[in-house]
Amino acid sequence: MTPPKLEVRNISKTYRRGGNALTVLENLSLSVPELEFLVLLGPSGCGKSTLLRIIDGIESCDEGQIILDGQDVTGQTGHGRGMVFQSFELFPWRTTLENVAFGLEVGGMGKNERLEAARECVDLVGLSGFENAYPHELSGGMQQRVGIARALAIKPSILLMDEPYGALDVQTRDLLQDELLNIWEREKKTVIFVTHSIEEALYLADRIILMSPRPGRIDRIIEVPFARPRRDEIKTTPDFLALRREIWHSLKQGAEV
Repeated sequence: MTPPKLEVRNISKTYRRGGNALTVLENLSLSVPELEFLVLLGPSGCGKSTLLRIIDGIESCDEGQIILDGQDVTGQTGHGRGMVFQSFELFPWRTTLENVAFGLEVGGMGKNERLEAARECVDLVGLSGFENAYPHELSGGMQQRVGIARALAIKPSILLMDEPYGALDVQTRDLLQDELLNIWEREKKTVIFVTHSIEEALYLADRIILMSPRPGRIDRIIEVPFARPRRDEIKTTPDFLALRREIWHSLKQGAEV
């Protein structure tokens, strides 16, 4: 049996401020196969983004382990993980190429080599011709492409995406969903993607993890039945709409418990 790409083992997380304690994740375990596109879906405050940040190593957990490619990487940054944030997180004083090359620069790669690697990723996300543009000269969708290119430049074995399209208009969001699926199919990456959108989850995912209200636990796992490659027309089919309604009712019932 092929070992999983990622194992999340019994993760718990409580925030403490003053005399107050807020548990956002409780004894959560999850196994992610190689090359899967996994989507985390759930109500606001259920710990989706916190879980992603713990997997990335930029936030600690109180209990549990993160196992990537068979190695315990709990609390460690790097180690084959690339993060794409909702808020773009670009350096305004850096050009597109320089922003994409940032992780490689931090990793000690030489200037010529890192700029060449960054240029390949800029081409991959469709930003050729904008290498020397600054973030304020780019649209929101273009800035998010820079964020994706920056994450891909370090050649991660797993790509973590925290509501990357949440701040974008519907048309741009739909376009970038298709671009992401094309990149995922071409680059052969394992992806964990956080969203509040049921439609987005169904369109992108192999599996959807429905999370309970805080403290976050896995409420249900849904195997998405739609064949790939997927096109926008699938969003209006009876099967797609029926599954969307079913997921909506599951989330609503969970929120009412």
